Amino acid sequence: MSRPQTATDEVAEKYVKELGDLLPSLAEVTGKPLPQHTWEDFSAAGAEAVAQLNRDTLAQLDKLPPQDSIDEVTQAAMHHRLGTDLALYEAGLEVGTVANIASPLQQIRDGFTLLPTQTLAQWEDMVRRLEQVPTAIASYRSGVQSALEADRRPTAVAVAAALKDLQQQRTQTDPYARVVKQLKEAAAGEDALARELKNSDLLSRAGAAATAAMEATTDLAGFFASEVQPHASNEDAVGAQALSLYHESFLGAGVEPEETYQWALERLRQIHRDQKQLANQIYGDVGVQEAMERLNEEPAYQLHGTEALLKWMQATADEAVDNLAQSHFTVPDQIRQIECCISPAGDGGIFYTAPADDYSRPGRMWWAVPPGQELFHTWQEKTTVYHEGMPGHHMQLGIAVTRKEEMNSWRRLLCWYSGHGEGWALYAEALMEELGYLSDPADRLGLLDAQRLRAARVVVDLGVHTGMKLPSASYLADIGIDEEAWRRQLDSSPYVALGDTAVAEGVWDRNAVWAFMANNVAMDPSFLAFETTRYLTWPGQASSYAVGQRHWEETRHKFQVANPQASLKDFHDQALALGGLPLSVLDSALGVS
Repeated sequence: MSRPQTATDEVAEKYVKELGDLLPSLAEVTGKPLPQHTWEDFSAAGAEAVAQLNRDTLAQLDKLPPQDSIDEVTQAAMHHRLGTDLALYEAGLEVGTVANIASPLQQIRDGFTLLPTQTLAQWEDMVRRLEQVPTAIASYRSGVQSALEADRRPTAVAVAAALKDLQQQRTQTDPYARVVKQLKEAAAGEDALARELKNSDLLSRAGAAATAAMEATTDLAGFFASEVQPHASNEDAVGAQALSLYHESFLGAGVEPEETYQWALERLRQIHRDQKQLANQIYGDVGVQEAMERLNEEPAYQLHGTEALLKWMQATADEAVDNLAQSHFTVPDQIRQIECCISPAGDGGIFYTAPADDYSRPGRMWWAVPPGQELFHTWQEKTTVYHEGMPGHHMQLGIAVTRKEEMNSWRRLLCWYSGHGEGWALYAEALMEELGYLSDPADRLGLLDAQRLRAARVVVDLGVHTGMKLPSASYLADIGIDEEAWRRQLDSSPYVALGDTAVAEGVWDRNAVWAFMANNVAMDPSFLAFETTRYLTWPGQASSYAVGQRHWEETRHKFQVANPQASLKDFHDQALALGGLPLSVLDSALGVS
């Protein structure tokens, strides 16, 4: 039986509609058609319009008493999300962002990946968006200019990453030519859609639009080189106050920096001990790095080519759904399918996109394989499939989409916190080990490698952005990093070329971030450079994974203590039925705060 819509739900639904008018890219999330203007306004004026909508919506919510427990959770979550977004905007942290991930630059570049192409109308949306790329780029340029005028200068690391991205777009990964190619392939067929495309003007429009989009991209690169890079800051730290805002935004809860920093350091110690034990179990008396290198050479753990990768991803994901459905999770029929895909972005990222609201698009796991990469290692990536698919993001986001009869659209589709979402996905990885799905010691070593990466992220995120002291040499030795290896990585840091980092001796800087990560994870240097740049230019986000996992594990423990008769499935079902939430609201909704 459907729950009657309340006044709070009406405010939330109105907010989703009005936000969608301001941020057309939300249509990609919900699977709805694009509005007439296909890009958001990335300028200061666009940010102010969203901020005003948030103010107005909060004022409306303040006048409404909750009608039931679902309203109570909705109001708490909306107050936190919209309030935190307003605080970031008022601190000047929402306009003109420059980074190598999740900035308008990547949003425009990747803005065609999720658009459906099954009908002529959908192709019309695609071409209209392509035609409006120059307008989107102009608004982003305006936003960056506004930030510069307010003395909110992007960092040298961020600008270098943006210039590299723009160069790749103009050479290896042209996202606009790819749309034209895709359209031509669709029109070359013999089906009804192909005939409609041939009889339309979309092919000629798309070609002209792709040329104009690339011209705008080239102009943006010139702007970054001549007007932004000379003013870039060599100070990477955002400071404790800004980082606190970012933590609230990503976690929905506060973080005590020193306690969390020390927890992550100790977590790394324990992971290293466990890794050494596994390395010895697999190969005898060898070091962790040698064990990983030898595993990489073992044919049993190798996949050659993206087709083999795709087949293995799909088989692993399908097996997890089949085995876990109804035993440890309730899996509705609408989300029993996961579709594994290769993303054309080519930046090395791996991510998940939720099912469309009408299930016309299934939940999808994407792997943006870098150009030229042909070798993949299953011992490293099995936990990745569990993280992105089942029981990770697919279970979490898929369940939320199915809750139409109980929750409003904002709760189901738009309320997202990295600490909740990514924390759940890391919890899911560890859960699979707990349930016996990583019985191969090599796969468990892969899990530990992934856990070590996430713990190390907490250390470097808090370290560099709050200006903490570097760990001692004895601590580095405890986690397998000798002084020679540390110095070697410091000297080979890709950031050395950017010059002085403007921090005191013995304090975290970008070169130390590189050295620490290079000595902590088994990762290709080019992808590691992408990752460390992400940590430097997106404060608070990378640390939210492990901090979120810690919170989820503590929440499960508190739930089981409070409900001794409840099964593990009961906890999963009750927690996931709430949708995405601030972590502080999650605990109160489960009655364990």
